Amino acid sequence: MTFLVLCAVSLAGCGERHDARPPAAAAAASPAVAQCPEPVVAAAAPPASPPAAAVTAAAPAPDASAAAGKGGKAGREKGSGAAELKVKRLVLAEGVKDREPVAPGTTFRAPETERLYAFLEIENRGDAEGEVTVAFVPPDGGAPVGNVTLGVGPSPRWRTWAFTRGVRKAGEWTAVVRSETGEELARAPFEVTL
Repeated sequence: MTFLVLCAVSLAGCGERHDARPPAAAAAASPAVAQCPEPVVAAAAPPASPPAAAVTAAAPAPDASAAAGKGGKAGREKGSGAAELKVKRLVLAEGVKDREPVAPGTTFRAPETERLYAFLEIENRGDAEGEVTVAFVPPDGGAPVGNVTLGVGPSPRWRTWAFTRGVRKAGEWTAVVRSETGEELARAPFEVTL
């Protein structure tokens, strides 16, 4: 209502000027009133500002917004919504195309397989990013190859993959997926032939 009254008062002053001075002198004396503005179409008045309690309730708490904005390890500390990871699918393949494994299998020929991929579909029910490490354990139980660390975003279906060129020895290998804390999340055996 106040808005409409102000519009009416400002438009009422836009009539002809009845000054004793000539028009050029009147324009020079008050340049702000030389032209009348276009008529303003009445619009709904803006809502009154909400009470302070409503503003506080709508805004996120400073600690929560800081934790939500951090995707690295600092955002995954205790009490700030850690990642909750579960491997839904672990597939070994000769490639990945359009975020899906290509030529999946459990037996691979070393001379023909330049890269061996471990394709993962992971569910992260937490509200923070997490990490997994993929290692390829050789048949003799020696030092794993690969040890690729992959980031996992907060999503019910996060697809990612790691590959290695180091799988050349014939025998039974195992792909092992571990969380940041070292917990084993999944494993898949595969054979390498020559």
